[in-house]
Order: sequence, then C-alpha cells, then structure tokens
Amino acid sequence: MAGYRPEIPPDVAAVIRHLPPEVKRAVRAGIRGLASNPAAGAPLRGELEGRFKYRVRRFRIVYRVDRANRVLRIVAVGQRRSVYEEVAELIRQQK
Repeated sequence: MAGYRPEIPPDVAAVIRHLPPEVKRAVRAGIRGLASNPAAGAPLRGELEGRFKYRVRRFRIVYRVDRANRVLRIVAVGQRRSVYEEVAELIRQQK
C-alpha cells in the first residue's frame, strides 16, 4: 500500500524549521511515519473533531487525513500546552 503525501503549509514549515535540531529530527521522522500509517495518531474530539494528534516528545503534530487524495495535511506543530488552543482559534477564524 502506497503512503500518503504530507502537505505542510508554510507557517507550519517555519515552526518546524525553528525547532531545536533534535526535536526537528523527531518531528520530521514523526511526519514520515504518519505518511506511511496515518492511523498511528489519536483522533481529537469536540471542537477539533476530524483532526488527529501524534505525540513527539513534548510536541504534538495535529493533522487531517484526506483519504480520497491520499494526502496528510499537517495543521499545526507545537508544544502540547498551546497547540490545541492555536488550532481551535484557526478553526474559529475560518468560520
């Protein structure tokens, strides 16, 4: 089974670029792992329903899976304490 193509928006790529080197490597490895197995993450609930989270150290990768186009859309990467609020705010702005 072929993997999914990761789609990382420029603002999320900038966040990844500015992480410490060892965390950056772990996040990139996490994204590669999710591209081959998107079910590795846990589904989010409530306001963030339809998205998934994947833990990398104290950071989280929040993503959506587009099964029809086989695309893994990275929504956000950030520390656990703030990333969910950031994603919720993005959702509110889009409405």
